[in-house]
Amino acid sequence: MQAWKKRKVLMRAVRYTCVFEPMEREVLGNLSAVVSEALIQRAQAAPKDPLAEMTGIPSGHKAAPEDPALARLLPDFEMEGDEEYDGDNSLLRSFHENDITRAKISNLQAINQALGPDGNVAVSVNEEEAQAWIAGLNDIRLYLASGDLRGGEAAEEDRENLVQWLAYAQESLLEAMMGS
Repeated sequence: MQAWKKRKVLMRAVRYTCVFEPMEREVLGNLSAVVSEALIQRAQAAPKDPLAEMTGIPSGHKAAPEDPALARLLPDFEMEGDEEYDGDNSLLRSFHENDITRAKISNLQAINQALGPDGNVAVSVNEEEAQAWIAGLNDIRLYLASGDLRGGEAAEEDRENLVQWLAYAQESLLEAMMGS
């Protein structure tokens, strides 16, 4: 992967460009799809609340995900050891998890859209899309770092290398956005 670059074209907004290796593009597209699918399944598994449907008030899961990778993406609203009042954490989760999940899926979709369906390795994104890439790359990193890869030591080493590569991609884009 080449480092992200900031391009300002005359009379046009700033664009950030990068060229991925074909395998990197494929892996990144697959990872964003895997994380999106996990988030979509979590959202679809939310219990239906008849009162919420009648009033239009959003409602979702009250408990944190059991999957450690999803739990890392959708953590509790309170820190461990904080005093909890009558299920505040459950209430906050039921009101906000669906919106958080929707935003995370949108960020991951921005990555897939920029990569495109044709296998293009050159990526160009605007400022808003770059923000979505930063958040989406971070979510993929968190998901991978927390997930359970079966396959022993080799799989663990591969995951660590992948997480480091994602960190590099994210850092490179951040540096381009900050102009360093």
